[in-house]
Amino acid sequence: MGEIFRQDIKRRELLVTDAKRSKAISDPIRTAIIQILSEKEGSIADINEELKKQDINIAPTTVRHHVDILKKAGIIQLTRLVDSRGGVLKYYASKVKVIQHKAPENFDEVLGRAQAEASKDMLGIIRKMLKGHKSEIMQVVKSLKACPYCSDEHFKEYVLVELLNRAIAEVIQKKEFIEMLEVTENEDKTA
Repeated sequence: MGEIFRQDIKRRELLVTDAKRSKAISDPIRTAIIQILSEKEGSIADINEELKKQDINIAPTTVRHHVDILKKAGIIQLTRLVDSRGGVLKYYASKVKVIQHKAPENFDEVLGRAQAEASKDMLGIIRKMLKGHKSEIMQVVKSLKACPYCSDEHFKEYVLVELLNRAIAEVIQKKEFIEMLEVTENEDKTA
């Protein structure tokens, strides 16, 4: 029999997650909660109010249930406790930022050259990380739970991608990054 169909696939994105986190973010309400808590901390009541602004009307006990799932998955954490009318008010914040968008169809066409340039720069960054931090990287690689289906290369790839992912997460919170975005936005308005 001859081959009827074949299509080569070029990976354009990386999604780094584990089963527990995947399950936690699979619910649209939990994704909305993560989005809310990535902007500012909030109590169950605060989260509920923000959800209502998005036309998500659920009971505070349901919000609490979703918060518990996200907390157990390591996505959000308790940030402070406040005395409140004889009780304790808990505030939470997200440890991750979820950016919910689908790239437009012409993304590669419009930004292909920029992506090629960024890829070249990323190779240099990875080379520098491996040269300067090889022993620490390998220590983390060796600490990962063995998987009968995965090669050592898989774990190295995971650790390097996670390292870059966390670096990007740190960069987008820096004042300098935010100012760069504002300058770009202001240039667009004057053009």
